[in-house]
Amino acid sequence: MATLRRKSILISLIILIIGVSLVFLAKQSYKVESRAFSALHDSPTPNPTIIVSNAVQETIMDSPDGKMTLKMESQQQGDYVEYSFYTSSKSVPTKQYIFSKKEIVSDSISIPYNTWSPNNSYLFLKESTPVVNDYYVFFASGKNFTDNSQYLDIQELFAQRVTGYTILDVTGWAAPNLLIVNTKANQGERKVSFWFNVASKTFTQLGTYFY
Repeated sequence: MATLRRKSILISLIILIIGVSLVFLAKQSYKVESRAFSALHDSPTPNPTIIVSNAVQETIMDSPDGKMTLKMESQQQGDYVEYSFYTSSKSVPTKQYIFSKKEIVSDSISIPYNTWSPNNSYLFLKESTPVVNDYYVFFASGKNFTDNSQYLDIQELFAQRVTGYTILDVTGWAAPNLLIVNTKANQGERKVSFWFNVASKTFTQLGTYFY
């Protein structure tokens, strides 16, 4: 009988020891998991790395017959914008370099709506500044003019050949080699249109003002 009692006490003691051990291990595991959870959520959230690059903006103008394309690529770099122009044809899509220029952000170069001459031989661009607008005529093929100039500066040529008028706008082509130049008299309110002959670099005053 005494032996049976001792066995029961021994078994109870073993069960008690095992139970205490299990409770202790469970608490230790909870503490470890709690510290790990706390460390995970207390750490600062990493910020994403943002990379800013100067994207190239493209402007495209097809010729009226759809056979030629003029592309302008512009890219801002600080206080300046770099403009580059290329032509291509539907039959030969390889880009042909025409012109490039760097402008301060207050100035700009744009493609006029009527940039293409009717025979696709020429194109013209508009340069806008707070002081004056200028207009440049190019061969669509990228070749130079007979005096080896890359383009014809209409504003400069007009000042050399015509007095008493100021250019208001160059609206487009009247013929394969004739550009319409609208002007205003320096004295009074009279408005006059001229033809600019690209081949001869001359201006012809017209009797009608083209709006």
